[in-house]
Amino acid sequence: MLNLDKRKPFGKGNLMMKALTQLKKNLSARILMLYLTFNTILMIVFGGSITLYSRRTVEQEVTHYMEKILEQASLSLNTNINDITTRIISFITYNKEIGAALSNPTMTILNQLELDRLLSSKLKSSNMFNNIVQDVFIIGENGYVCNISDRMNLIKDYPFTEQEWYRQAVAVNGNSHIQTIGLYAQDYYNTRIAPKAAKEDTFSIALSITNSKRNVVGAIFCTINIEELGKTLMSSNYEKSGKIALLDEENRIVSQTDNSDIGSVLPFTDKTLKILEANNMGSFKDNIGDEMHLINFQDTSLGWKLVSYVPLKEIRYHTWPISRIFGCALIVCLLVNVMISVSLSRSIHKPIKLLTDNVNNVDSEHMKLENTDYTYSELNHIADKFDELLVRLEQLIENDYKSQIMMNKFRLYSLRSQINPHFLMNTLQLLQTEIVYGNIEVSNSIVVSLSRMLRYTLYNYDKEVRVTEELNYIREYLSLFIRKFNGELSVHYEIEERVKAYYMPKLLLQPIVENCIEHGFENNPSDSLITIDARCMEEGVIFTVSDNGTGMSEDEITSLISNLSKADIDDADIGIRNIYQRIRGSYGEKYGIRIESQKGKGCRISMTIPVIREEGIDETAHS
Repeated sequence: MLNLDKRKPFGKGNLMMKALTQLKKNLSARILMLYLTFNTILMIVFGGSITLYSRRTVEQEVTHYMEKILEQASLSLNTNINDITTRIISFITYNKEIGAALSNPTMTILNQLELDRLLSSKLKSSNMFNNIVQDVFIIGENGYVCNISDRMNLIKDYPFTEQEWYRQAVAVNGNSHIQTIGLYAQDYYNTRIAPKAAKEDTFSIALSITNSKRNVVGAIFCTINIEELGKTLMSSNYEKSGKIALLDEENRIVSQTDNSDIGSVLPFTDKTLKILEANNMGSFKDNIGDEMHLINFQDTSLGWKLVSYVPLKEIRYHTWPISRIFGCALIVCLLVNVMISVSLSRSIHKPIKLLTDNVNNVDSEHMKLENTDYTYSELNHIADKFDELLVRLEQLIENDYKSQIMMNKFRLYSLRSQINPHFLMNTLQLLQTEIVYGNIEVSNSIVVSLSRMLRYTLYNYDKEVRVTEELNYIREYLSLFIRKFNGELSVHYEIEERVKAYYMPKLLLQPIVENCIEHGFENNPSDSLITIDARCMEEGVIFTVSDNGTGMSEDEITSLISNLSKADIDDADIGIRNIYQRIRGSYGEKYGIRIESQKGKGCRISMTIPVIREEGIDETAHS
């Protein structure tokens, strides 16, 4: 019975799944789907490969170009720095008197003026300035300060010698030593006179100044104009969002093309930091912050890194026209493929549908395929073979039908004939015993009973009999055994009255009763009882034969049940198997045998058959 509460609603989802299932089973639709799928995949793979190749090519070209640009920028920067360094060293080398002047711890104003004039003339003649030098300072340990631009720009009494960048420059012993001083604020400029310079940071090339005793007495500083240096780097920049930056040892931006992040640290990954630390130059791709960049770097004469970084999305933007062209081409190709596949599908679908319609029109009376040209030789060949198959099938069905009828009849006869030897031998053995003991009257009674039973079994064996006739036969049969065992065997009948008018297969009960005596009582009854019960239930008529014999174990019952359906004929459980197969062969799988038993507590075998009345014998027998 259908449980309405558990049924799923037949909605749009189910309709769609049903439609997709039907499409998968349709040959022309499947060809259409496969053709479109394979062509689409092929075009996507081909177009994707072209796009990836073009993107990779563009990235390689940009990388190569950026290496050249960075090399030129590095060369320009190194040239400027080397030129500054050379001029500083040359200036100090050829002006020994500067060291001597700065060695005087008590310089008078006159001494300072004389040194100012000397330095002014010397610095101008040395051509110390170039496009990126902002100012030149000479600072002495004795407090003397002179800058080439104008001392008036400086804050009066500014403690130059206390600044970290100054202490770094003079922190050497022995020979003169040149250093690169990292970023520091130009807070020594007067904001009213030089407001722009005062707000900017700078870095400098510094050289310590020593006297004749090689004691450090001061230093000379060439401060770099970071804005001008950024313009120089900007001239070598590539892409709109690309940048070139000069990074110090701590990866702080000392100079940059747009001078927007001076003093800040680029958010490099650990991978990038390791590459920068381990190599003098190179190119690779990695994230800077949350965005992927193409990174190029190269060492400079300052000991710092010159780094170029361009967002990959900006480089890949150049491949977008190719992607757009491919997208348009893909759409056009898909439309063409749809038209081709629809045309191809229709050309295949029409003859196949004609063939399937003709196959569906074949009925059981006229097993012949209609002759039609199916366009394709393969389909015509299939139709011819199908015609031949129909002819052979028709012959086989006719022959098989006849042979099956004969086989079933012979099998039923064979099953029934196996029953007769069992009870016949038992009866003859009993008769022999009575004759030996001279019991003529009993022997005569046995002969009469035997003749009645033989008459019952030998005639009309293919017909159902009344239940009463079968029960009379069983009474005659059991009476022989009651005599044989001298009253140690008793039989009790519980027969529902209406069952007696029904019909049943002949010799259905005898093998079961025989098993009770042979196996249940082991041919040696003692206070033994056989109960035969027949009643009409909802499922049919149920005959039950039970005994109080030795019974069977679970393994024995399992073995017996497994042997019931065997088709081969042997001596094992032949009686039970015959009954089971006769019931199943005549009435179907709904009917059969049920076995219940426990070791030492007897056995109970129930047989279920349909209700068979006199008017229904022809319809139920041998169905």
